[in-house]
Amino acid sequence: MTPTQAAKRALAFNAILLYIAAYLITIMLHETGHALMSLALGGRPVLYSTSVQNANRHLADSALVLIAAAGPLLSLVQGASLLAWLRYRPAKGAWGLFWLYMAAFGLINFLGYLLIAPVVKGGDTGQIMALLHVPTAVQWVGAVLGLYTLVKVIGSTAPLFLGLLPTEMQVEAAQRITALRGIIWWPWLVGSVVLVVLALPAPHPAVVANMFMSPMVLRRAYANGLQLAPIPGRIATGLLCWQWLPGLASAGVGVVFRLLAHGVAW
Repeated sequence: MTPTQAAKRALAFNAILLYIAAYLITIMLHETGHALMSLALGGRPVLYSTSVQNANRHLADSALVLIAAAGPLLSLVQGASLLAWLRYRPAKGAWGLFWLYMAAFGLINFLGYLLIAPVVKGGDTGQIMALLHVPTAVQWVGAVLGLYTLVKVIGSTAPLFLGLLPTEMQVEAAQRITALRGIIWWPWLVGSVVLVVLALPAPHPAVVANMFMSPMVLRRAYANGLQLAPIPGRIATGLLCWQWLPGLASAGVGVVFRLLAHGVAW
């Protein structure tokens, strides 16, 4: 194996682990948002890895709306704030890719819920629409706007993905294709399988939906990244070397995610 081949494999390997860790953290933060709002409104939440159950069944509809909205809104804050920060001060190396995944997943989570609101009545936004009696036509308008915004925003992250690569991987077309696949396509492909396995025996619909929704929007970042001019001044980063930190982070977050499957009462 040549040094270049080893670097590309290390890049994809590290990216897969960071992708998994960022996605699992995003899910758990999302569910924690539901739990905190429930607790604040007098609920007795039980936090699971992919859901929150309320032991108090006597909450008002207004409280249920706020509880359902808390998760997606926390994801929006996560995605929008991290993306704004990365645009202002682009990060490098493994941490840069991790925060970029966190930004993307926060926005995918929020806007994705708008997208599925008309068809997934049991989802967060589906419950909100039902409780507020939002007309179906309005829900579909929101879904279309959500999809458009999601594709545009994720597509605009292409310079941030490309900027994580050293200049030599950006200049030559074949190397750029391989490298962008290493931080976008391979993490989605392998990471999606791992995420579903971690959520067994009954994966949450949102986890399964990630397998189909993520490439729908990440492909825009990939396609735009292929067309951009090289971003100068970048040097080879730790992403090109086999690292233990992404593996440790991914394993640790995976353990916490599995433990939460049994539920934690607040």
